[in-house]
Amino acid sequence: MYDKGSYVSYGGHGICQISDIRSMDFGNGIGQQEYYVIQPIAPGSATIYLPAGNSNVQKKMRPVLTQEEIDSIIHSVKNDEMPWVLDRKLRLAQFHQILSRRETRELLLLASCLHQRSMEKGLSGSELDILHRAEGIIEQEFAFSLQIGREKIGEYIQDKLK
Repeated sequence: MYDKGSYVSYGGHGICQISDIRSMDFGNGIGQQEYYVIQPIAPGSATIYLPAGNSNVQKKMRPVLTQEEIDSIIHSVKNDEMPWVLDRKLRLAQFHQILSRRETRELLLLASCLHQRSMEKGLSGSELDILHRAEGIIEQEFAFSLQIGREKIGEYIQDKLK
């Protein structure tokens, strides 16, 4: 269970703050339930109400990474790479699955794979879009946790990989 005021990473919404935890009844026949009231940090995002006891919600929500965890994840990908899948449909399906899971290590490997490919042969429009989405997810959490500008995240990662 998370506390009011905590920051979490939640599914496709990215970094969110738990602004409240309260008992609510949405009139759906379930009755009163405890809900997390979360607010994504992205400007203009709507408030989200999540049942606190729901296991599916718990699977999509995790604490924001610490600097030590970020550094450990970066170090773990240093000598690893994601193989390039030759079949375009399978490759794009794999990339979309990685984006939906939002697992940081996988996202770093994906971004590295796409950067490498772009230097060697270029990327299609859909691959370039996937690269930008992966970078955006990584940048949001790393910038938030490290308290540095998003534009400095690539440099931070490169420094840690040396």
